[in-house]
Amino acid sequence: KVLRRKGIINQDIHFIAFGGDGGTYDIGFQALSGAVERGHRFLYVCLDNEAYMNTGIQRSSATPLGAHTTTSPAGEKIPGKLQWRKEIVEIMIAHDIPYAAQATIQNWNDLANKVRRALSVQGSSFINILVPCPLGWGYPSEKTVEMSRLSVETCFWPLYECANGVYKLNYTPKEKRPVVDWLKAQDRFRHLFKPENQKLLVAFQQEIDRRWDKLLKRCQSTS
Repeated sequence: KVLRRKGIINQDIHFIAFGGDGGTYDIGFQALSGAVERGHRFLYVCLDNEAYMNTGIQRSSATPLGAHTTTSPAGEKIPGKLQWRKEIVEIMIAHDIPYAAQATIQNWNDLANKVRRALSVQGSSFINILVPCPLGWGYPSEKTVEMSRLSVETCFWPLYECANGVYKLNYTPKEKRPVVDWLKAQDRFRHLFKPENQKLLVAFQQEIDRRWDKLLKRCQSTS
């Protein structure tokens, strides 16, 4: 802004920041919240792999219910993480920023369009991208795109955006698949399929359905 006022530059410069879910949902949230509250013009992209993957696979507040991590180990004491994941996109929308969205690496066209829209607004914008982690999630690396697709088809990770308070659903599955199709493909959830943990699978599906219905109502009420 100073360089533009002094006439040294006249081009429109886009600033993009990248962070993981630990640095976004948790340890860096204070700085992120302050920056968007001040209305700085930048796009913040969260690369969400749902745990602190590069420091030992510890749970974060992005980690789903029941997931096994090194700090929420599934065993005799607990059946994995006991809490549900934080809805970071909704928290960013609550800051009244002009644009926030959720995306995956699987639907590249949807992601590219959201980046373009995010960079076009005056003020702060935010995109949360689900980025599967073969090591932390426990699946073959060649299944990464499939894991992203299943997250959307089961409505665990809806593709949506909110521009100036108006919600829009970007994709609706032709047939909503049960969330167990996504869970059973990952080692971090294999303990949930033991008979004693069946109630957690039921609770997981119920929460997915609740959040999906809530999102549909928000999209209908602001469209």
